[in-house]
Amino acid sequence: MFQRKSKSPQPSAEFVCLLTEHQADLWAYIIAQLPGCQDVADILQKTNLALWTKQDQFELGTNFKAWAFRVARFEVLAYLKKSKRGSWLVFREELAETIASESADEMDSSMERLPYLDACMQQLRPEDQQLLKHRYQANAPLEDYAQKTGRSVSSLSVTLYRLRAALRSCIKEKLQEERGNA
Repeated sequence: MFQRKSKSPQPSAEFVCLLTEHQADLWAYIIAQLPGCQDVADILQKTNLALWTKQDQFELGTNFKAWAFRVARFEVLAYLKKSKRGSWLVFREELAETIASESADEMDSSMERLPYLDACMQQLRPEDQQLLKHRYQANAPLEDYAQKTGRSVSSLSVTLYRLRAALRSCIKEKLQEERGNA
């Protein structure tokens, strides 16, 4: 396992920075492992606690993200084992590890596209930006927005589908432009 070079009881500033810097990555990783799960925040909190208590096992200068994902994976497995709900399909460990690895790779790719998403969002009409923010940032039901705007839920769903397709196309174009210029 990793060993931290300094054995001081207080965490190093670097460790705290790394832990803080990777919160969004950990959140996304846990969501990828448990889509639709209502307990993601609790699992992230347990992951953070485990990382904090195991900080002496981490060597500064090595891959913090990989280490943190491994700890998060064990927290996800512990959650699945504890919950054993009928609604969860539990995979063999090898398959679960493959899914976890691919999720991490896909998240790296998603993080590469994030700056382009902001640029593409700015190209949308203000009312389309508001719809997307309502749906994905506020995480609120479409019914609320439909009542507020006087539109039907089905028309909003169609608009969201088209907006996602337009954003995907815009991001793809920007990535191709950057790779062409590189």
